Amino acid sequence: MTPADYRELGFMAGLEVHQQLRTKSKLFCRCPAGRYVDHFDAEVLRHMRPTLSELGEYDGCALMEFKTKKEIVYLLERGTVCTYEIDDTPPFEIDATAVKIGIEICSLFKLNLVSELHVMRKQYLDGSIPTGFQRTAMLGLTGEIPFVVPSLGVDRELRIRQLSLEEDSCREVSDFGHRIVFRTDRLGMPLTEIVTEPDMVTPEELEAGARVIAQLTRTTNKVRRGAGAARQDVNVSIAGGRRVEIKGVDRHRGLPRLVHIEGFRQLGLLRIRDELDRRGVEKETLELPSNGLAWNMSDLAIEATASLRRCDFAPIRHALEQGEVICALKLPAFAGILTHRTQPGITFASELADRVRVIACITSRPFMIHSDIEGYGLNHSEWRQLRAALRATEDDAIIVLWGSATDANTATREILIRAQQALVGVPAETRQAHRDGRTGFERILPGADRMYPDTDTPPLPIPDSWVREVTARLPEPPWERAERYAALGLEPLLATRLATSTWASLFEAIGPTEGAAARLLAFTLEKRIPYLRRKSGLDRLPEPARLKPLQSAFEQGEIRREGFEAAFDRLLIEADRETGQILEKYRVGLSDAQELDQLLAWTTIGARRMEGEPQEKILRWSMGQVMPKLLGRLDPKLVRERLLETIES
Repeated sequence: MTPADYRELGFMAGLEVHQQLRTKSKLFCRCPAGRYVDHFDAEVLRHMRPTLSELGEYDGCALMEFKTKKEIVYLLERGTVCTYEIDDTPPFEIDATAVKIGIEICSLFKLNLVSELHVMRKQYLDGSIPTGFQRTAMLGLTGEIPFVVPSLGVDRELRIRQLSLEEDSCREVSDFGHRIVFRTDRLGMPLTEIVTEPDMVTPEELEAGARVIAQLTRTTNKVRRGAGAARQDVNVSIAGGRRVEIKGVDRHRGLPRLVHIEGFRQLGLLRIRDELDRRGVEKETLELPSNGLAWNMSDLAIEATASLRRCDFAPIRHALEQGEVICALKLPAFAGILTHRTQPGITFASELADRVRVIACITSRPFMIHSDIEGYGLNHSEWRQLRAALRATEDDAIIVLWGSATDANTATREILIRAQQALVGVPAETRQAHRDGRTGFERILPGADRMYPDTDTPPLPIPDSWVREVTARLPEPPWERAERYAALGLEPLLATRLATSTWASLFEAIGPTEGAAARLLAFTLEKRIPYLRRKSGLDRLPEPARLKPLQSAFEQGEIRREGFEAAFDRLLIEADRETGQILEKYRVGLSDAQELDQLLAWTTIGARRMEGEPQEKILRWSMGQVMPKLLGRLDPKLVRERLLETIES
C-alpha cells in the first residue's frame, strides 16, 4: 500500500515507549535493580478486587479483570524483593538517580518539566503488580523532536505528549485457566513511559518513530539494554474506528506488519457493523439480565447438556465425561457474520473466542463451535434441535460452548457483550501482539477511572540544582552527531547508524581524520563489533588506546585497508597480547616482496597438481593459499597478477 492508501483509510498511530533505567536500586525501595533469578524462596497467593477511583467510580478494565477470578501466585526471591513489593511496607523516598535520568530524557525530548512530582496509583488487576496498582509520576509534558526520514519523505516534528516515571511490573511465568504465576525480580525497577501524539500516518513511519525515540533515550547511556529492557505499546485507529492499544511489542521491525493488520482488522469490524445495521440488529435484542445463570434468565441461551448427551463430537463428549455444562446461545440476525475475516486466517468467531478465553478462562481446545461452519461439530439433526429449542431462524447464528457452570455462564455473557459491541464497530480494547503480526484480545481499554492519588508518597519538589546539573551535561542529540559525522565524509546512512550506536564514543575517542580513514573506522566498528559479540562473546568495548595505534598505522600507510579488519579482530579477541605485537603481522615491510616470491614458488607446486582444471579455479585456490599470509601488507591485485603470470608460465 502507498501513503495515499493509508490516508484514505484514515490510519493513524502513536507510541507508548517503556524504557528501563540503569539504576542501582528500584524506584520505591532499595532492592537491587536489574538482577534476574530463576529460583525462589517463597510463594504468595493473592486475589485482586477493584477499588473506587477518586471520583467514586470503578474502572471498566478493573471490573473485567475481576470477572476472571484469577488465583495469582508470586514467586519471591529474598535478594530481589522486600515487604514493599507486597504492600506490607510504605514506599521509600523515590530514587533520586531515576528522577535525574528522567529529567535528562525530558530535556532531550524538549519536554516542559513539572515543578513538583506527584505520585499517582494506576490500577492493574491483571496480577502483574501484587499491590493491584502501579505507582507512576508525570515528569514532563508537551515536547517535540525532529522527525526526519529521507527514505520515507518525512521531514517534520514528532510531538511528544508526556513522559512519566513508573515502576516496572512482574515477569510472567505461566498463565493457565484461573491461575497465573509471576516472578517478582523485575518488579519495581524504574522505567520511563514516553507517549507520543498519533503523528505516524503509515506503518513505516511508526517503525521509524520508534527507532528515533529509542536512539534518543540511548544517547544518555543510562538506560538498560537487552531483552525486555524496552517495550512499546502501539495505539492504532482508522477513520470510523476507535483507539486500540497493542501491548508489549519488543521488536521495531515487526511494527509495520502489526499495525497494517490491525488497520484492516478495524476495517473488517466496521464492515460487520454496517452489515448488522443493514439487517436492523439492535442492542436490546442481545441483552441479558445482570444476575443469575444466562440460560435461566433469557431465551437467548439454553443449557444443552441433556440435548447433546449422545453427541459424537469428541470435545463435547469429553466435556460431558468431565461433568461440564454445554450451553447454546442465539445471536439474532448474525448468520454468516461469524465467518467474516478480520485478520489473516482469523474470523469474527475468533474475536468472540479470544474474549471467552481471557475472561472466562476456559482451557479446553476447542471450547466453542458455531453454526456458520456447516458440517463441523454437530450433525444436521442436532443443529436443527438446538434451533428449535432457541426458536432460531436461518438468519440467526448459534454458538455452542462448554465448561464449568460458572465459566460457561461467564462465557455466554461475554459473547453477548462482544456481539453488542459489534453494532458500534471497533471496541476500545487492549490487544496482545503475536510474532506473526496478528493480535489477540487482552482486556478492554482502561480509562481515567483507574487513576487516583497515592496518599503514601508526599509530593517531591524538583530542585533547580538537579535541573542545572542535568542540562549542563546533556549528550549531543543523534541527529546533530550524524550531521557532524557526515561532514567527516561518512555516508548518511552510516553516519546515522554510528551516531545512535553504543560505540559512537569509541569512534570519538579514537579521533580519526576525515575522509577514507573515518569511513573505514566507522564501517569496521559497525560491522565487526556486533559480529564479535555474537561469535566470540565480546561483552565490553575495548579501550580507545587499544585501537588508536591501528588507526594511526592505517593513516600513515603502514597497514593497508585489506588488513585493517583482520587486525581489528585480533586486537579485540586477543586481549592479552600487546598491540604492537599484533600489528606487526599486518605492517607493510621491505621483505614482503621476497616473501611473496617464496609463497609463489611453493604455491606453484600445488597448482601443478590441478593441471586440467579451469584457470579461474586454480587462481582462486592459489589466492587462498597466499593472501592470508600477506593480508594487509600487499595489494591483492598485485598478488593476483603475479599468480596469473606464474600459472600461465
